[in-house]
Amino acid sequence: MKQLSLLLNVVLLAAVGYLYYRTFSGSSTTAAARKDQVQTAAGTSVPSGKVAYINMDSLENNYGYFKSLKAEFESKQEGGNNSLDAQQKKFQERTQQLQQKAQTMTPQEQDAAGREIQQMQQTLQKAKMDLDNELYKSSTKLKEDIYKKLETYLKDFNKDKKYDYILSFEPTFMLYRDSALNITNAVVEGLNAAEKKNKQ
Repeated sequence: MKQLSLLLNVVLLAAVGYLYYRTFSGSSTTAAARKDQVQTAAGTSVPSGKVAYINMDSLENNYGYFKSLKAEFESKQEGGNNSLDAQQKKFQERTQQLQQKAQTMTPQEQDAAGREIQQMQQTLQKAKMDLDNELYKSSTKLKEDIYKKLETYLKDFNKDKKYDYILSFEPTFMLYRDSALNITNAVVEGLNAAEKKNKQ
């Protein structure tokens, strides 16, 4: 699920970059936008703004809807892997049977055995590829679904324009954070309440 967090981080980073570009680039920068800049110790100006962040690990661990989707995905993954393991076992058993009989086989029987092993191997490889594709599609859909829910909720959550930016936090993504800017609990509570309301 770290991939989900990484994808959400990348999407949120892209959104922040776009907002930053739109707000602070070009000659159309307004006096109000120029005023909303602070001087650093080096004398360069950087935009100031109201920022908050969401700890994605906490969100994943406490958002009920996410946990249910994750459980469904893991169940599908486990079922697919069990099916592949069973096919792999059959393939190995059949290969051993044919190898044991190889010395007593006629050339025609050996050719037929070789074709059978090759066919079974191709079938197994196709099953692995099909499972990988299915799991990839499911994982992508899960990520998109969670992102849309989070994006929709945050628009309502921030309808008073309290925050200019809401970022996702990952230990390797942010070098520093002030815990006072952490809105994870409020967002998780709101998401869970909204999900409960939708189920009624």
